[in-house]
Amino acid sequence: MKPYLKIIGVAMAIKIIYFLFAILVSSYYKDIGISFTYQSYTNTIKKNDSYWYDKISREGYSKITNKRDLGFHDGIHYKQSEWAFFPMYPLLIRGTNFILSSDFNSSGIFWSVIFSILGFIGFYIWLKDSEKGFFYTLVLMCFPFHYYFSMLYTEAIFFTLLIFCFVSIRNKKFWQLSVLLIPLTLLRPNGIVVLIPLFLYFLEQQNILVKYKISLSKINKKFFVESLYFITAPLAFISYCIFAKQITGEYFAFTIAQTGWYKEYMFPLFAFFRRGDFMTQFFSYYTIIFIVIAIFSRKKFPLSMNILIWVLLVLPLCAGSVTSMPRFISLIFPFSIIIGSWIYKIRYRYLVLISLFSLQLITYYFWLVGDSLSF
Repeated sequence: MKPYLKIIGVAMAIKIIYFLFAILVSSYYKDIGISFTYQSYTNTIKKNDSYWYDKISREGYSKITNKRDLGFHDGIHYKQSEWAFFPMYPLLIRGTNFILSSDFNSSGIFWSVIFSILGFIGFYIWLKDSEKGFFYTLVLMCFPFHYYFSMLYTEAIFFTLLIFCFVSIRNKKFWQLSVLLIPLTLLRPNGIVVLIPLFLYFLEQQNILVKYKISLSKINKKFFVESLYFITAPLAFISYCIFAKQITGEYFAFTIAQTGWYKEYMFPLFAFFRRGDFMTQFFSYYTIIFIVIAIFSRKKFPLSMNILIWVLLVLPLCAGSVTSMPRFISLIFPFSIIIGSWIYKIRYRYLVLISLFSLQLITYYFWLVGDSLSF
């Protein structure tokens, strides 16, 4: 039980440091208005997409009669709509508001704390409660840009559901898996796509897939029955697409809505360096670094983990933009294992860990001041 308490303690300490750092930043940027109040704390973690989720939780999705109203871009002219965002997080907030008579900010903070801690604990459980596992969990918590797990975003919830799906498969708790797949699918567009690495991991646990080779002789009736537990994910996704069709006339309204954020489908490598601004250049180099890490570390993981890495890396790039790539990369937990294993070998590894967290605070600074590097 002690390691879990340590994880909770570190997670809460990090959240306090975020707020203290925000106060420090506010001494230079008076317009942010940070002080020791509940509202000021909310101001530090509610930004960017949080306002879209707030709007959806209060008003729901608007009926669309003109496809162009879903979203478009034409040079400097563009239109954005709430249809770019999946419904699970707003539904969770709306349900919490109804039960507790609260608002988006209060409910969002509550779930941010719960799911960020659950996600870190889930990652530690995934690593089988080892000493190294605890250190790797600290790396996950302290790595640059991983402040997203504490914001009013979907990162913490998505990560928690994803990691416990893997844990459920390993523990053969398929009813639990079946339930977790529903909110996972309805949380983000890539929720349905991570079903691929999850099923591959299921095959590996059944010894049907071993070192990239499939053993057909081990496929039996029990395998087919247990495979049926995965059906909740496509059923949830299809149900949402039907709902979107009824309201907007488009089954894949969420993909059309993405164009309002200047996203368009293309070969993933073409997404790099499309513009000359600092954000695009930085995010391009940042993503390439992790692509290189993925390539050189591929032999450290089974097929399921490698597919998970590449799905979560490549899918956002297919939208033709590197915007938010650090946020998407934060969900790729094998990277925390890889980087954690490198740092663990260093004698002064905790000093390195402090340095990583210092870098995280630097990236958090851009979030606080609303810079594009926080998108």
